[in-house]
Amino acid sequence: MDRGRRDFLRTGAAAAAAAAVSGPAVLRAQGKGRVRLAYLQLGWAATEIIHKEDLLGKRGWQAEYSIIAGAPGPLLNQLASKNVDAIDMSFALAAKAFEDGVPLKVTGVATAVLGAIVARKGAGLEKVEDLKGRKIAAIVGTSTFFDIRALVLKGYGFDLQKDTRIVTATAPPDMVTLLGKKEVDAIIAWQPITDSVVFRGEGVYLTKQIDLWRKATGRASGFPVHVCYLVHQEFLGKNAAIAKDLNDAQKDAVDIWYNKPQRAMEIVAEVTKLPRDVIQVAHKETVRMLHGLPDEQVDTLIAQLKINKEFGFLKSAVWDNPDRIRKEFFHRT
Repeated sequence: MDRGRRDFLRTGAAAAAAAAVSGPAVLRAQGKGRVRLAYLQLGWAATEIIHKEDLLGKRGWQAEYSIIAGAPGPLLNQLASKNVDAIDMSFALAAKAFEDGVPLKVTGVATAVLGAIVARKGAGLEKVEDLKGRKIAAIVGTSTFFDIRALVLKGYGFDLQKDTRIVTATAPPDMVTLLGKKEVDAIIAWQPITDSVVFRGEGVYLTKQIDLWRKATGRASGFPVHVCYLVHQEFLGKNAAIAKDLNDAQKDAVDIWYNKPQRAMEIVAEVTKLPRDVIQVAHKETVRMLHGLPDEQVDTLIAQLKINKEFGFLKSAVWDNPDRIRKEFFHRT
């Protein structure tokens, strides 16, 4: 017993000496420096999990996380002005910001398309073509509306903006209210707003954005992206490790999303403030959480950019050149 006690004390002393040399655990975790990651409160991209599990901190970063409520514009402005180093963002808006001169790089993806057309129960809408001439609530300036309009035009041959009666909303709750009051026949929205309407029994899914994509492009595999990760080029140039670490953190977050769903939903509830029942529906209905930038994913993203250019959302000639896109818009490790 005396020998065991002496061995224990010697081992403890050695460990204490090592700790004194290497510094406290908190300081060692800051070895890669500071990174400021901001994300949308309703981004629905598993970034909440990176935050609450501090998955960047576990990779050696002194991570500062910010939750931004409301529309994506202010979040993009925070990146452009270098008030933050990395953000989650709509892929279409990321491309628009890039062609407008914001010095950013897409370092990874976060979630597949989240949009859908939800029909009011009892409105008599059974297929996409039934939308012609009907009243539809939408936030016209959003990338979701533009994407769905382009996909319907390409896949079904009619223009939602011209062949239906669009009722312009200013925020997702406005669309929910209009549908609840039976002032519109359908809404064009995205998760988790669409799921909340379906959960309450006021609407049914007429079609999801992923289904419109499959019909319009003929692509049976691959996932078009709704949300991606952006890093400011200046920060990335000085901190190249952030690209891989952010993708690895997203992979861990996706693992939690699918393998520890109760923990994932607990985190999402804490951040979004949505009712637990709505989150459960949205978790089940989410098309696919994603991570990284594999070759197949990049090919799908380039196809998305081509459609956005074809139908006028994007203007730059860069989107006509896949090699330039790979070199200038994406950052792959």
